[in-house]
Amino acid sequence: MDNTIYKTRNTLREVEPIATINRIIGSPLGVCLLGLLTFLSFAFSMEVVFYTFVVIYTIYVGVFAKDLKPLMPLFIFCYIAPSAINNPGKNANGIFFGSTGLYLGAILSVAVVVLFVRIVFDRQMGLRRLLGTKRTLLPGILALGASYFLSGILHPQYAEYAKNNLIFAAVQFASVFLLYYVFSATIDWDDFDWDYFATIGLVMGLVVTAELATIYWSNNIVVNGMLSHESLYSVYTGWGGKNNIAAIIGMSIPFAFYFACRKKHPTVFLMIACLLLVSVIFSGSRGSMIGAAIAFVLSFIYTFIKSENKVEFRLVSILLFGVAGVLLWSFRDQLPLIYKDFPTIIVFYEGSIIIHDANRLDYIVNGIKVFFRNPIFGQSFYPVEYELTTFIETPELLSFFPPRWHNTIVQMMASCGIVGIVAYLYHRVSTIKLYLRNRTRENTYLAFYIAAFVAMSLFDCHFFNVGPVLFYSMAFAVAEFGSDSSEYA
Repeated sequence: MDNTIYKTRNTLREVEPIATINRIIGSPLGVCLLGLLTFLSFAFSMEVVFYTFVVIYTIYVGVFAKDLKPLMPLFIFCYIAPSAINNPGKNANGIFFGSTGLYLGAILSVAVVVLFVRIVFDRQMGLRRLLGTKRTLLPGILALGASYFLSGILHPQYAEYAKNNLIFAAVQFASVFLLYYVFSATIDWDDFDWDYFATIGLVMGLVVTAELATIYWSNNIVVNGMLSHESLYSVYTGWGGKNNIAAIIGMSIPFAFYFACRKKHPTVFLMIACLLLVSVIFSGSRGSMIGAAIAFVLSFIYTFIKSENKVEFRLVSILLFGVAGVLLWSFRDQLPLIYKDFPTIIVFYEGSIIIHDANRLDYIVNGIKVFFRNPIFGQSFYPVEYELTTFIETPELLSFFPPRWHNTIVQMMASCGIVGIVAYLYHRVSTIKLYLRNRTRENTYLAFYIAAFVAMSLFDCHFFNVGPVLFYSMAFAVAEFGSDSSEYA
């Protein structure tokens, strides 16, 4: 930046109103306020107002903030903000199309330009640092991206789908690469407050829990004391259905335990963790229940051992689980009725085994068949040689988003072949090695979050949904650069 402009900006940052705003937006309180606005956007279909505010906020951060840390909550909050009526996969007349879509694209472009100028010319957090920062996880992420771009290159129909395939590959690569790469160089990690990121993770889950409660309130989900399996399939937000909702909630559980571990009074956060787990159960998403249970059990055991207030945490845990045990016993006849409308996963009928797995086993078998037909680079993300479930109805999106295999391993095998599997394993091993080299308390809770995310992605396509991977990408920047606790796992 020009020296005069640079000095002027630094002077303005010290002016009390601007300094106060910077303190708020860089604190957990700022995250909570953004989370509240996100929920209001969802509940009252205020997306245009919300995204306009987000752009103004982004421009402010680009001009006046010390670094780009205050932008971290925006990526996941913008993802979970759309209301059901404006779901772009179901409503071609929603705000993301037509004149409002053009407006949102235009103001987003302004924000991108401001951030580009900031990154290029900023003396502390600028281009030199962006290009010169050494990143441990970068080789694995680049290998993963390369496998995306090479997917299906030897398939006979590749030329027919090449354009969409490359665009889809670029979107998926950007979701895992971009925020990790940018935030690793544009945040002052020496002054990073890990509570800030943990608050993002926790508020993310609480906002989606509130969205799920709103859906329950406005829809006839409970019928005659039972969860209606059919009604839950019709439950969706502007950004995903019940599986997506449950996954976001389940992935937030370790952050509740993080606060339970390090706060003097952990009771509230332990109860929040229980609330999040119960919310996942009432979502009806079986795959997310498994991931959430993994996150809850691992986080609980670690917190039970490491809590800074072990006495209160352990006493309250015993009390809560005791009360839960009494309630489960008291209502042991009524509780199974809640899920009576749900199909049993495995049924033995007249000597045969019937599996109600939402076609997941078929996806695995067919995906392996596709892999053996296209073993090196896979068949590409297009075409899909077997019928896979897709809930997209809008032609504009249906023509672009391919049905996915609902399992990360099968997806990599079928779409990217041996090259993809090797790249994914390389990426996964590099993340494990990072944790083993830096086993801090903070990174341990991030490991529990990632374990939940990976587990859930074995039952659904979360690893190939852009929103959750944006948070995943930021988490790796925090794990590598932002965790300097003296409290080791």
